[in-house]
Amino acid sequence: MFRNFFKTAVRNLSKNKFFTVLNVIGLALGMSLSLLYIALLFFLKTFDNFHTDKDHIYRVTSQVYDKQENPHYASSPAVLAQKLKDFVGIEKVVRINASLNANVVYGEKKIEMEGYFADPDFFQVFNFPFVKGNKATAITNPNTIVISEAEAKKIFGTKEPVGEILQIGAYGNFLVTGVFKDLPKNTHFEFEAIASYATITASQKTASASTDEEWESFRRSYVYFRVGKDSKISNIQSYLDQIAKDKYAKQDIKVSFKLQPLNKIVPGPQLYDQIGSNWDYLGLFLIGLMTLIVLIPACSNYINLSISQSLERMREIGVRKVMGGRKKQIIFQFIVESTTIVLVALLLSYVLSDIIRNNFLSQMVETSPIDLTPTWQTSVGFFMFALLIGVITGIVPALYFSKISAINALKGKELKTSGRSIFRKIVLTMQFMISLGFIMAVVIIMRQYQYSVNYNLGFEQKNLLDVKLQNIDPQLFKNEFSRLPSVTRISMSSHILGTGSASQRYIKTANQLDSIAVSSMSVDKDFISNMNLQLLAGRNFSNSKSMNSHMIIVNEEFVKMLNLKDAFAAIGKSIVLTDSSVYEIAGVLKDFHYSGLKEVIQPFFFEDDPNKFNYANLKLASGDLLGSLPAMEKLWKKIGGESKFTAQLFSDEIKDAYRFYMMIMKLWGFLGLLAITIACLGLLGTVSFTIKKRVKEISIRKVMGATSENLVLLLSKDFVKLMVIASAITIPLVYFLMDHILANTQHYSVQIGFFEIVVSVVIMMFFVLTTILSQTIKAANANPADNLRSE
Repeated sequence: MFRNFFKTAVRNLSKNKFFTVLNVIGLALGMSLSLLYIALLFFLKTFDNFHTDKDHIYRVTSQVYDKQENPHYASSPAVLAQKLKDFVGIEKVVRINASLNANVVYGEKKIEMEGYFADPDFFQVFNFPFVKGNKATAITNPNTIVISEAEAKKIFGTKEPVGEILQIGAYGNFLVTGVFKDLPKNTHFEFEAIASYATITASQKTASASTDEEWESFRRSYVYFRVGKDSKISNIQSYLDQIAKDKYAKQDIKVSFKLQPLNKIVPGPQLYDQIGSNWDYLGLFLIGLMTLIVLIPACSNYINLSISQSLERMREIGVRKVMGGRKKQIIFQFIVESTTIVLVALLLSYVLSDIIRNNFLSQMVETSPIDLTPTWQTSVGFFMFALLIGVITGIVPALYFSKISAINALKGKELKTSGRSIFRKIVLTMQFMISLGFIMAVVIIMRQYQYSVNYNLGFEQKNLLDVKLQNIDPQLFKNEFSRLPSVTRISMSSHILGTGSASQRYIKTANQLDSIAVSSMSVDKDFISNMNLQLLAGRNFSNSKSMNSHMIIVNEEFVKMLNLKDAFAAIGKSIVLTDSSVYEIAGVLKDFHYSGLKEVIQPFFFEDDPNKFNYANLKLASGDLLGSLPAMEKLWKKIGGESKFTAQLFSDEIKDAYRFYMMIMKLWGFLGLLAITIACLGLLGTVSFTIKKRVKEISIRKVMGATSENLVLLLSKDFVKLMVIASAITIPLVYFLMDHILANTQHYSVQIGFFEIVVSVVIMMFFVLTTILSQTIKAANANPADNLRSE
């Protein structure tokens, strides 16, 4: 029986090739993103499944009740670990501190590295295989460290890494005691090195932190533990509840500790201060919603076109019923047809999803490492998904046709329902709304990007080249590169101005009970003139290093923070930081956007500390970077040794700071392209079938004297009305939504105006009218005699 249903389905589909092709292409486009989403879900289910004791490992999270945001942290106080060690049933407890982010110095190499401080049992609880060294004792002693294979190759090349010494930031020298395999993609951890937790505890021996302060220290501190097979988790939770009740009884905040199984971290709830990959349920829901925005219109197109072809199927349905065909057989016939189309579309959508995955998605979105390569499990998922879509898209037209009586079907009469016409209009209107919404979003984001990169940040950007010093002595660099004829001035800085990077410092207040956060950068005496910053009062740094070490140059907001009447009143004022260092204000600069446009300008100061210099800022005689590079690279080899010469134009770095707008634009543009294509395919099918039903009416009108222009207007006006309705609904919705998004993304953002709206509507009207006119003009210009010959 199924074989006969399949033969009939193939015969019907081949008889209506045009609509079959439209449906296959539309469904393939709609399903392509869904296949990637299915692959993502399967991949996320594999997270942390390689750990031997994965079912017995838990993380302690902290729900803080501060009467404001009440944040739920993935982290927890390190002091909690000692309490857990005393509980019967917990085998091993591991503290992790995620603050090992610093420059690693080895010989002439200076490499950025990110990692954790962890207890010795880290490699006993988690299954990260070692290549070299003893995992049981590798991070037992202070200032010992193990690194990944990739980092070992990057730092040491072919040299044996175990036993070598690395200098890491303010922590001093570390002994390399092991090398572990590079992390798999399906782990929620992200680290390149693990250093001994004893390094932190050794450096804190002189710390004066009280017990209360230790219990309020959540950030970047994580506690994991492994339980025995017979341990009751409910008992451990009760123990944690009692600890929280005792420790926070007299404090301003209240905290509750919660247990999170390892296999519930990714995917998992949305938590603050995640340690690595963060795939939360809300994010997955939003991604799934995006795929549905593309998939549902494609399915609606199929349903709409299937029902629209009802007249051509009436007699077939009538004959089936007269010959004894039952209702469920007719329903099954249409489901087989829809499933056949969907399975054909699945093959095309698989090809499309593979193209998107390999050539587009990796360049479009920056996320944690993911692997969407199809496996046999995902292939089964794809097939089951296609069957589900086939049943869903086939059931609606099947129920519609099964309700028609045999007599009406043989007479070719449709089932008279106003709902069918309304459904078609709703489908087209929704598709127009989705397409216009994506177009508006892309146009607005493009305008925001242009606004950001062209904004006057208050400093010079042209003909400036930033070079990474990579542990090169700043004075040596300046002496050598100053000889190049293409370089007119060189300054030094710890950060790149205007890109959102700056150090956070804290200033003591008069009552000594609180502190004020300010941003800072370390620069030399040539930086202010190099960046063309405007000095309102006071003076620049001098040639005397001893004098500069006690001087700072502040911005106008810093002066306002001190409640002084003007810039001149700030000169000579003493500032004390929370680390007890004392500075004197030597100058005041006109406000500039030191951290870019995301945040409002806050109090800021420059200091002159050569130990913090990471970049050399070269003022070039011209913008001919390509002509200057060969000489610079040659000179770099002389002073930089084996390290690679790394340089970038300052103006390009400013653009890179807003590159996320380009990624959003690409993502939404791609989704919009899919949505517009599906909408146009559905519109093309609807217009074609509408014209096919009205072909004799069109011919009679033409014989009676109607012009081609009149006929085009007659056939197009209903679709244009739907476009106008869609525009009237979409424009205010997208306007308010994007205005809210821009305001929350960036403090200094573009104002959405008439230009963005008009451009978006014009683009949408171009696609819609092109699709409509491609069919209506052809019908209006047809010879009426050809269509009336059979009358």
